[in-house]
Amino acid sequence: MEEKVLVTGGAGYIGSHTVLELLEAGYSPVVIDNFHNSIRGEDSMPESLRRVQELTGRSVEFEEMDILDQAALQHLFKKHNFKAVIHFAGLKAVGESVQKPLDYYRVNLTGTIQLLEVRGRGHRPQLGPRLSGMLATVRACVRE
Repeated sequence: MEEKVLVTGGAGYIGSHTVLELLEAGYSPVVIDNFHNSIRGEDSMPESLRRVQELTGRSVEFEEMDILDQAALQHLFKKHNFKAVIHFAGLKAVGESVQKPLDYYRVNLTGTIQLLEVRGRGHRPQLGPRLSGMLATVRACVRE
């Protein structure tokens, strides 16, 4: 059985390229995304992941989901035994982050905390500390 890896924000540019690499490395990625930064394709499959499937000849498990939906995250972690979690979900537009700093805080920080909390309830995939431009942007907005 292939090891499952959760990829949040996996329909975006970086996420979909990561999914491609995971498939080529023999993993079975489970992707969640809310389509904030990606394009919905036919049958709710993101266009980026449809292209990944075409390139690899393998199917990608996808669920439309927001990381702020704690009940959905809990259900997902009960449904799958993840080997690892790769977290890309979040808002990323620098200009918009200045205009809507609380929205960015809520999604990028609260969403990450919520993911860690759900993961911590009896589910222990590898999730090491990561820093990103999104967090740096939010910190800059909070200091202003």
